[in-house]
Amino acid sequence: GLMRCATAPPNSGHESFYSYAESVLRHQNELSSRLMMLSDADQLPDNEAFESTEQAMTDACHLLNEYADRESSGESMGLRFKAKVQASVERCDASVQRMEALLESVGKGR
Repeated sequence: GLMRCATAPPNSGHESFYSYAESVLRHQNELSSRLMMLSDADQLPDNEAFESTEQAMTDACHLLNEYADRESSGESMGLRFKAKVQASVERCDASVQRMEALLESVGKGR
């Protein structure tokens, strides 16, 4: 579909937009899992910057996550929805990068 036909952003290191989007989704899921484990262990900082960065990542990536959920359940999706997802992937990627950088800076401060 639409996701397979689009081109990946320059310097993303991916040949297709689909592989780029899949990579962003995997990266976001790995980071979310790390955040959950750290939260369960009470090792996350309790500050506004951290919470707002995590919320920004959740917000920026919600369409990509919804796409993945729908695709895995075999649900059909309209072109308009797919276009919205496609338009959101780079923003999701940027927010994942910011969250990861913040998480690494917190880890170094311990």
